[in-house]
Amino acid sequence: MTVQHSSARRAPSVHLLKVQLEGMKPSVWRRLVVPSDIALGSLHAVIQVAFGWDDAHLHVFEDRSGGRYAPPGDFGVPAFDEDEAALADVLPRAGDRMDYTYDFGDDWLHRIAVEEVRPAQEGEGKRAVCTGGRRAMPAAEDLGGVWGLAELLQRYEDGERPRPVVVRDGGEEWVEYDGVHDEVLAGLYEEGFDPAAFDPAEVTQALGGVRLRRVAGTRRGRRGVPAGMYRCECGELHPLPGGAGPLADAGRGDVVGREDEEGALSDLLGLADVRLPAVRLPGEAELARAVRAVPAFMAAVRLGHWCGGGPGARTASAQGRSRETGGRELTPKGLLRPKLARQAVEEAELWRIDPEEWGDAEVRAARLAKIRSAGGMDVLDLPWDWALNCGFVEVDGARAHAGADLPDEDDDAALLTAWQGAVAGAAAELSVALPLQAGPLVGLPQLRALADEAPPLVFLMLLTVYGLPEGEWLDVAGYLTDGLEGLPDGPARVLVSALLADQYEETAGVLELFGAAEREGGETGEGSALTLLLDGGGPDPLPAGRFRLTPLGRSGLHTLLVRVGIPAPVIGSLAEADARELLASLPSYGSEADAAKEVADWLAARSAADAAVQVVDACAGREPADALRRLEAPRVLAAVLERDTAGRAKQVLHKAAVSTVTGCSHAAASMLRRIGEPAEGEAAWGLEWMLVDGALPFARRGEQALRERLLTGPEDGPRPLSQVAERADDLWRAGHPHAGEVLGALADAVKPVDKTLAKRLRKAAFKAGSAK
Repeated sequence: MTVQHSSARRAPSVHLLKVQLEGMKPSVWRRLVVPSDIALGSLHAVIQVAFGWDDAHLHVFEDRSGGRYAPPGDFGVPAFDEDEAALADVLPRAGDRMDYTYDFGDDWLHRIAVEEVRPAQEGEGKRAVCTGGRRAMPAAEDLGGVWGLAELLQRYEDGERPRPVVVRDGGEEWVEYDGVHDEVLAGLYEEGFDPAAFDPAEVTQALGGVRLRRVAGTRRGRRGVPAGMYRCECGELHPLPGGAGPLADAGRGDVVGREDEEGALSDLLGLADVRLPAVRLPGEAELARAVRAVPAFMAAVRLGHWCGGGPGARTASAQGRSRETGGRELTPKGLLRPKLARQAVEEAELWRIDPEEWGDAEVRAARLAKIRSAGGMDVLDLPWDWALNCGFVEVDGARAHAGADLPDEDDDAALLTAWQGAVAGAAAELSVALPLQAGPLVGLPQLRALADEAPPLVFLMLLTVYGLPEGEWLDVAGYLTDGLEGLPDGPARVLVSALLADQYEETAGVLELFGAAEREGGETGEGSALTLLLDGGGPDPLPAGRFRLTPLGRSGLHTLLVRVGIPAPVIGSLAEADARELLASLPSYGSEADAAKEVADWLAARSAADAAVQVVDACAGREPADALRRLEAPRVLAAVLERDTAGRAKQVLHKAAVSTVTGCSHAAASMLRRIGEPAEGEAAWGLEWMLVDGALPFARRGEQALRERLLTGPEDGPRPLSQVAERADDLWRAGHPHAGEVLGALADAVKPVDKTLAKRLRKAAFKAGSAK
């Protein structure tokens, strides 16, 4: 087995980026090719040149997990050094996105999307190159953001000319305008500005003067290969000898915002090829009502407000909380003073987490009076731990204050956000890596090896439950048993089963406390693995019973998936999404009616021409994910053409069909052939290219997935297998970048069905390889 360490020298690669200035209609964007190891500080310089900025203001990058990157000391809040962060580490693969904001007054927001990551071709990677774009940019500094720019361009389109004032002073005279807007507008007329014009070659020439800083890695570690892991030739992650798994060192106290955990989780889900169905989520108000019905969580919130309510208490603000004296006094051990602890139980109504045990006021008062330490108050322990872990309480020296993350109980959005952040962190920490309890189990290397190698079945179980129809339950033992298929019977299997049982019990128990899950029957108790090691033998300890997420739990898991960059579509939420997200989400819709309505809502927010441009642009790329988007493009383009009364969308397709952009031209040409209007001058062998392209993502999933794809077809059209058979001898001629790989996979997939066709495809695969 060949080991590819994260420190090994990698072949140079480039990122194909689409950078779009948000809020502009028509849209303004640039397509850039930059080295993958470029520092974000250099990418800032590239974007400045590509959009014509003067680099006269502050800026910041922000990734989808909330990580910020800026010049050291410039941003004013914690941020990573942009000169030490490599593009490939922050956005490692196609589909990743981040934001770049320039000028915190005008707030020019640029959306950066990775369209492709590929090996650098000859001559590439030494400087940034612009390969495409749309619309010219005037000198827009200090115009007041996109609204000011839009107003200026409208005045220019209307032919409005500013009136200058001639100023004479000391024998000299010059012209002045009434403000920067008029001055810029006058300059547009002088230069003959054409807002619709754009020349990538001019931008590329200007980018030639931008020196690019390269970065080998970042302080955050490469998300592609987590610390302590390697990716072998089988494609999976394994622990380095003597190292630990990605989450093995996770502390049980820190359940929120662990970047390393989320990076490892993102990689894990990518390896598992997770494809989640689109789900329905209740509205914010309904979810907030459900949060208010979670006793332990709300007790933690009330405890946070109680800690902020002492003498000289700090006041909350959107920017943070002041550091005045106040709060609640703690003992040297970090516990509330006994008298204060009793007050907290009463005044913050902590007893509501267990009303059967603590609900009677007289009995409660008598019990609390006998307790001499906050450490002995069970009714306080859980809210206190949660309040600390969630950031609702902060300890500063010998006092406890209201925390920076404490939400207002009456603010639906703030309360829901706080709950989602807490449950997402808990789900990630508890369910990804098998638990190794403190004590005798930690020191057993064999057990450590088993835990590192075991699949993350409990988290994958959560994903399965996430996609179940509303109200359905999952058979826990059946699911986990299926997940262990292939692991031979014996002590190792029983021990892994015991670890899984412990992990499931801990995860399900916490999610129940959060109001995120429900379970019925089959609880095994705690410590199955330790009991097994001490007693030996016994039946398979996998838990029985059934399990499901509540709507609130599905919302929390959705938050985690979005945070780590995993597509998790929500039905009815894509009207404002970009076309790439729309096309990527449509295959996950279980109902054709839901998918059609989603497309209709998306189209209602834009013109037919703009929709056609965005869909065609979203078809660019050479990777399997790009091919999946192209498979969905005809559905959306057909709806676009139905609304295209002026014929402008069709003009977009004809123009794109004869372009040289991989994927865009093929998708456009294919659509025109569908409607019987093939584009004049389109590339030859386009049908063959699309057949190979459509098989690519299924070939990557395996022989069975590809065979099922070939044998499935529309009710009123030919199956893909018939189309492949018709053109098998010419598929190699299309010049698809993955032709050899796909044709070989097709040959293997059809062999059990048609050996003659398999031979033809094998011959075509050989020709594709020879043609390179």
